[in-house]
Amino acid sequence: MNISNKLLDYAIVYDDRRQVISGKYEDKRIIIEEIKNGFKAEVENRTDKSVLVVYDWCETHSGIEIILYAFES
Repeated sequence: MNISNKLLDYAIVYDDRRQVISGKYEDKRIIIEEIKNGFKAEVENRTDKSVLVVYDWCETHSGIEIILYAFES
């Protein structure tokens, strides 16, 4: 995969809500989408550019860690 778009911003977010710890994938997916959409809106408002957000996540012993990248689209 070749991404030639400019990286505009990145963030590492930690969340320890009860739904994350519950172990249900659907709960995690909803929380990840909520965080991703908020990050996308924040970057688009700040840069006045349309962005593509790519993310990765992993469970920790007490929550979830999400790494988000915003690329110019």
